[in-house]
Amino acid sequence: MSNCLGPAPADPDVGGSANRHSLSFRGLQTPSKSSSDGMQSCEISSDSTDDPLSSGLRTHRQPRIVVIGAGLAGLAATRVLLKNGFTDVTVLEASDHIGGRVHSVQHGNATLELGATWIHGANGNPVYHLAEDNGLLEHTTDGERSVGRISLYTKNGVAHYQTNVGKRIPKDLVEEFSDLYNEVESCESSSPSMDEVSLSEFGEWTEIPGAHYVIPEGFMKIVELLARDIPSRTICLSKPVRCIHWNYSAQHQEVIAKSADTSQDNNHNENNHSCQPHWDPLIMGHPICVECEDEEWITADHVIVTASLGVLKQNHEAMFSPSLPEDKVLAIEKLGISTTDKIFLEFEEPFWSPECNSIQFVWEDEAQLEQLVYPEELWYKKICSFDVLYPPERYGYMLSGWICGQEALYMERCDDETVAETCTELLRRFTGNPDIPKPRRVLRSSWGSNPYIRGSYSFTRVGSSGGDCERLAMPLPYANSTKAPPLQVLFAGEATHRKYYSTTHGALLSGQREATRLTEMYQDLHRAQTTKPNM
Repeated sequence: MSNCLGPAPADPDVGGSANRHSLSFRGLQTPSKSSSDGMQSCEISSDSTDDPLSSGLRTHRQPRIVVIGAGLAGLAATRVLLKNGFTDVTVLEASDHIGGRVHSVQHGNATLELGATWIHGANGNPVYHLAEDNGLLEHTTDGERSVGRISLYTKNGVAHYQTNVGKRIPKDLVEEFSDLYNEVESCESSSPSMDEVSLSEFGEWTEIPGAHYVIPEGFMKIVELLARDIPSRTICLSKPVRCIHWNYSAQHQEVIAKSADTSQDNNHNENNHSCQPHWDPLIMGHPICVECEDEEWITADHVIVTASLGVLKQNHEAMFSPSLPEDKVLAIEKLGISTTDKIFLEFEEPFWSPECNSIQFVWEDEAQLEQLVYPEELWYKKICSFDVLYPPERYGYMLSGWICGQEALYMERCDDETVAETCTELLRRFTGNPDIPKPRRVLRSSWGSNPYIRGSYSFTRVGSSGGDCERLAMPLPYANSTKAPPLQVLFAGEATHRKYYSTTHGALLSGQREATRLTEMYQDLHRAQTTKPNM
């Protein structure tokens, strides 16, 4: 795989067009070099006269920006930066693919979503408009659109509410309960229990009006559209970050020197994007050094962190040097994120009736259940339902089950055979049909155990508020507390959007928000320079 340390010339294979931004940066011209391990650094083109940043800041080099994470937030931020003339942009993605929590899997003629599934709302939703403008919704069926809150894959047919003794709950009783539930519980969350969802913050999350859509070709098409105009070598895959050294100062020089002494034999990077022990990046004008897991150090003026809330919860102490401010740490700790996984079961033939659109599980003997987590061997009790995927012409005979919380983590530890057997026994028990065969194929997600994700999406947990989302989004260093270079570390991702947390459009908008901060800052610098009086 190519090593990416900066933007490359326009790649005609990305997006099918060679008409891209001219890629250049000023002050530190670096030739393309090949190292002995075959890793190729990115080339840098000559100066551009039509670059809005370089034309306005002719006496200053291009700011170097590192985006951590190639999910929707990271790609959206990168796209805005390139569009506004920033040319020294690098994206570091820990996994071997882009998309983050979007993961579409091709299955015959169908696409199964292990991650993001729906476009939640249409009116003003940037994800919807991106899909609509590019023809991604042309083949969406009526069953894949819903004006109500999404809980099923289709509005066609009826849900079968089955008890654990094989009885179906009467329709009128279900409707009476559903009406009450819809009045009281107006949102869905990734919380393992409604006891953890903050009642005081109910209504903070904002639902976009309009129908909810499934993208027939897969949500990954949205990711591909965002990445289309980003030169391929700008994105570095399999490049996890160990630590972000911000407010870089002399005290870190000793750390870098020691690291370089022990790792210089296996670090073949020889260009100016790496922190080398014989020069101080602060002198060169870079207040940040990004330390990667592969021992490479990359200097930067700004870093946009799009890591999930789950990753921040687990790694923030080691991930930032100096440590994050106390109020930001508290926001990370107070906000909630849990795991919601899907289990797809493919059958040779349907055992459900034609009008059935889902099988909902109701445990009769657990109305007074006090414990919030089942023992590991009873993880299957947290599976709440199996939805029928429509249309069968596209999906075949496929069910999609849902499980969340600690029990989802237990499920992730099991092998496919165990999951298939367990789900089959569950379906036999609740439907009262002992002849249901085992599925011929099982496919499932594992967001909780993914070291680069650690959860599905955020929610306002008891004790947290929308203000914590805003504190998490606040750039470092804080403007009122230091004279250090501004906007060194910026934060994006769904958990940083106060109104649209937990959604794909929240992630996309957060990335655009942080890129806009940088764009406006350099516009302000440009204006300050052009209005400076002659001395």
